Parts: sequence; structure tokens; C-alpha cells
Amino acid sequence: MNSLRVKIFVGVIAILAMMAGGIMAYSRQAVRTAMVDAEQRSVENVLQMAELAIRSQYLQLLSDKVGTIQDRKEAFRQFGQTVRSTLDTLSAQSRRAGTSDEAARANALDWLSGLAPVSGEYIVVFDRDGRALVYPDRTMVGHDLSGFRDIRGRSVTQTAWSDSELYGSSFLTYGWKSLKGADTEQKYGLFVPFPRWGWMIGIVGDVGDLQRETDVRRTELVERLRSSLDALKLAGKGFVFVFDGSGRSVVAPKAGEEGWMTPSVLADLKGMASDGDAPSRLAPLASAGGQNEVEAQVFRLKALDWYVAAVVSSSALAKPAQDLIFNQGLVFSGGILLAAILAWFLAQRISRPLVALTHRARALSETDFTQAPPPVSAERRPAGRDEIGRLASAFSFMEDSLHRNVQTVMQVTQERERIEGELNVARDIQLGLLPKIFPAFPHRSEIDIHAALVSAKEVGGDLYDFYFIDERHLCFTIGDVAGKGVPAALFMAITKTLIKSAADRLADPSQMMTAVNDALASDNPNSIFVTSLIGVLDCLTGEIRYANGGHNPPLIIREGGRVECLRPISGPALGVVEGMDYEPLATRLAPGETLVLYTDGVTEAMNARNELYEDERLVQLLESQDPFLPAEMLVGRIMADVQAHAGDTAQSDDITLVALRFHQPSKRPS
Repeated sequence: MNSLRVKIFVGVIAILAMMAGGIMAYSRQAVRTAMVDAEQRSVENVLQMAELAIRSQYLQLLSDKVGTIQDRKEAFRQFGQTVRSTLDTLSAQSRRAGTSDEAARANALDWLSGLAPVSGEYIVVFDRDGRALVYPDRTMVGHDLSGFRDIRGRSVTQTAWSDSELYGSSFLTYGWKSLKGADTEQKYGLFVPFPRWGWMIGIVGDVGDLQRETDVRRTELVERLRSSLDALKLAGKGFVFVFDGSGRSVVAPKAGEEGWMTPSVLADLKGMASDGDAPSRLAPLASAGGQNEVEAQVFRLKALDWYVAAVVSSSALAKPAQDLIFNQGLVFSGGILLAAILAWFLAQRISRPLVALTHRARALSETDFTQAPPPVSAERRPAGRDEIGRLASAFSFMEDSLHRNVQTVMQVTQERERIEGELNVARDIQLGLLPKIFPAFPHRSEIDIHAALVSAKEVGGDLYDFYFIDERHLCFTIGDVAGKGVPAALFMAITKTLIKSAADRLADPSQMMTAVNDALASDNPNSIFVTSLIGVLDCLTGEIRYANGGHNPPLIIREGGRVECLRPISGPALGVVEGMDYEPLATRLAPGETLVLYTDGVTEAMNARNELYEDERLVQLLESQDPFLPAEMLVGRIMADVQAHAGDTAQSDDITLVALRFHQPSKRPS
């Protein structure tokens, strides 16, 4: 058995024998399975037709319901616009006629009291305090309506006002006092404000009307479904019926098969049901009884809690196929005999060149691949054109490739080490351009400033800087160059130098930004641009004059922990177009308040689920911090939270943070 030829021969015969034995042993089951699969496909086709019929009709039901709601919303919206327009006209007429505003309001309320909305029940009007001004039940006029709640538990009156301030109107579903008693009914309504008089006008409809229309259409759906299922045919005496989760018949079995609606049968059918994610197959139904040997397949429609069951006879699925098994035995026996003869000769032919390749493979461990490959000898030359010959040729090619690849790897490794050394030097140079000693101004007690920068590559395009331009004014800046790597780092260095130069010559940040933009855009063949924010803090008053060139909005942690976002911008990013004028902007820091600057590497940090960190999370983090937290600790907590969000995900962009805390006004002269 140590001979390769014998092993190949025995292995081929053993594999063929096991395959033949396995196939013969399971032939009977395989034949039955094939027949069951055929009937399974037939049942599945029938069930799919039933499912399509139900789903299409159910979707039509939902579409009709949604359409009805949308039509009524649109009718309410148009009616609301008409009411507001009419109230504007009444108000204008009263001013022209010289009548009092109170009289005009009284006339308007009388008009609204008698008005009936299109596609709605009635109109209700209340003021900002939730007090009813117009109500169908006149005893409710003057009462506080703020106690009524929508389906989310919010006050209807307060939500109507708050939504209207954001979106112009509010559409709510809520519980409202019935006009027929003290009970609460479900209503829906469109609320349109009339700010001139502080009124909220509600056009109200009844949810019960929509539900009654839906029930009528659902009854029609069941009738259409019954007609569709009656037309479906299964093998033998098979049939399809539908029941719901509580055991009630939706579409009853065909005549004479009413016994299938017993609780035990329905319970078994529910246990066999699939919901579409993992389709069930035909399976015996034990609860049917010994005389009713059947198999069933069931699927469930979750949206309606309906079960659609197909039942077929088991006797139609099981038929023996002995002739097929016998023919298979003859074919396998002849095949094994022929394979044994061929395997012997093939094993002998294959093993001879493989032995030679074995010796060559063992010699590879002693080969010095750092040297040039040896010349091709007769021993290394391929011996034939068949698979074994091609294997020998491939082996020779592999050996030569190993020599070449080892040489290439050595060269690439040397070059990579050189480039990495240069990038490390470039990183040290780049970081040397930025302030990195903290506290930056230990002798200036009125400010506390800290910054951090983490590049996505060895060098990056983010920048920050801060310095006093005189005894009273602190200039600070942050920027983000489009792109990463060496080009962005070079552009960053140029931008920082230009800003510093502009700050030495100009006092207004908007003028500084205009000068830097003109310098960058005048000779920018690669169209690289940089978003930037330049600001000047007056240490005596806390006033900040700044300009924002397309950069992320700065955040201010105000007294009490409230976070304010300064969204206005002065103009586009720097380096895009020459001759841009940047609008000057200003704000003020009170003692104890902190200004936070950041690049988009913070808010666009991504985790393994491709979720961004986003501005909302940054604002929530700042609001949760102690307002008296030092700038260094605040920057550290932001960086830690960004890292916790990203986890092990590779950093995709440079991250830069600057926190400036204003302690107290400076007493230094200007």
C-alpha cells in the first residue's frame, strides 16, 4: 500500500463502490422523494396562485384605504387654505371699514360656527392656550381642550401649535369627546394656524367612518377570494381553504369536507404554517385520522392573520419503482468493473512522473532564491504535453517565479522602507507647523484653549492654529483641505502660512479670508480647495468676529450647558474662485462659555455598520458635559466618544478638534 499506483487504484475503486452502495441503499427513498417533490411543486404553484390572489386584493384594500385618507387630507388642506384666505379677507375688510379687531374676530367666529367642512364632520377653533373658540357642542366653548391626547400621548392642542410652527400645519389622529355623550371617539384632523389672531383651526373627521369603509371592502375581498379558490384544482381530491388565527372560517372547505375545521386539525395546521421566510413542505397531518391519510402544506399571511391550507391524499404520493432500482444496479456494476480496469493503467501512468516531481519538490527547501535561477537542464525540462507534463512545466515556472518574486520583494521592501521613512519625517514636519504645547498661554488666565489632530494617513490635510495678534486679541483658525495624503498636507501648509500672513496685515477675519482665497485660487491647477474658519476673540469683551468659508458650523456651550450652533457661513470654500467677498460674522462668549471647532472627520466618522457619528450625537455629548469642564478634558472626551463609535473601523478622514473656553474678561489694555 506504500505504492502510489496501488493507492490510486484502490482509492478510485473504493470511491465508486461507496457511491454505488449509497445510491442503491437510498434509491427507494429517492424515488419517493422525487414524486413528492413533483407533487410539492404542484401544491406550491396552487398556493402561490392563492397567495398572489390574496396579496393583490389585500394590497388593493390597503391602497384604497390609503387613497381615501390622502383624498380626505387633500380636501381638508384645500378647505383649510380657503378658510385662512377668507379670514384674511375679513380681517382686511375690517381694517378698511375702521371696525375694531374684536368685532372682526366675533364675525369670523360666527361664520366659522356655521361652516361645514368638505369630507369632514365639523370645525373646531382654539387659541394658543388651548381654549375652545368654536366647537359643535356650544357648551364646550371657552373650555380648555389641552387635556385631549393624540395616539402618541401628546396634547392635541400643544402638538398642533408646535407642528404648525415647524411645517405650516399639523395632521393628527387623536381621542376627542363625542358629540353624543361623554365617551371619547377616535378622530383625525388637519390643524391650520391663523397667526394674525392666534387661532388654530381644526378640520375634523371620524376614524370610525374610515374603518366602516374598510370593513365593507374587506367583505368584498373575501367574496372575490372564495371565487378564486373554488377555481383552483389539486391532484386527486385535494382542496384549499382559509381560516384565521382564532379558528374562524374565512373561505370554508369544499362541500363534504367540513370536518377539517375541528380545533385539533386547525391547531396542527397552524403548527405547520410558514410565513414566507422559510416555506413549509407537504407533511403528514396526523390529526386527520387513520382513514384520512393526507398531507398538508400551509402558509400564513401575517398582515391578515390568515392561514391558507392545501390538503392532498398521501396515497397519490407513494408509488414503488423496482424496475428503476434494478436498472441502476446493472449500470453501477458494469461501471465499477470498467473503472477498475482503467484505474490500474491510469495509476501506473500517473505515478511515474509524479515521483520525479516529488524529488524536485524536496530539493526546493535547499534552494537559495536570492540568487539567479539555474539554467534549464534536461531534468527540469517538461516531459510531455498531457496534464502531468503541464504540471511539470508549471512546477518549473513556479520555481523560476520564486526566484524572480523573491528578488522583487527584496527591492519593494527596500523602497517601501525608504518611503515610510520619508513620510515619518514629513509627518514630524507637518506637526511641527501646528501648536502642540499645552497649556498654550499659561500666563493668560482669561482663556483656556486646547486642540487635537489625528491624520487618517501618515500626513493629512487638516489644520488649526491660534496666536495673539496683540495683547488683547487672539486669532484662531481651523481648516480641512479636500483630500488626504501628501498633496493635502502641502496645501495645508500653504494655507496656514497665508492665514498667518493675512492676520499680520489685516484685522477683520472676513478680509483675511478674502486675501487667502485670492492667493489660493490664483494659481491652483489641481483645483484643490479648503474649508476654513478664521476668528478673532476680544479677550476684554468676549466678542468673537469670524468668517466661515464653507466649514462645519462652530458650536458654543452656553451657560447652563445649552449648546448653540452657529450655522451662518460667510462664503464658499477657499481656493475655488477668485474675487469672492466673505461676509463678516460675530458672536460673543460670556465668562465660562466654550467655543468648539471641528472638521468633518468628527461628524462623518463611520463604524462597522456604516453609520455616521453625525452632528446630533456631538451636540448631545456636549450638552451632557459639565459646563465648567477644562478645554483639554472636553477635547479628550469628544475624541474618546468618536473612537468608541468607530470601534475597530479604519479611520477614513482626518479628525481635528479645537476647544476655546473664555474664563473672564481680560484687564489688559487694548
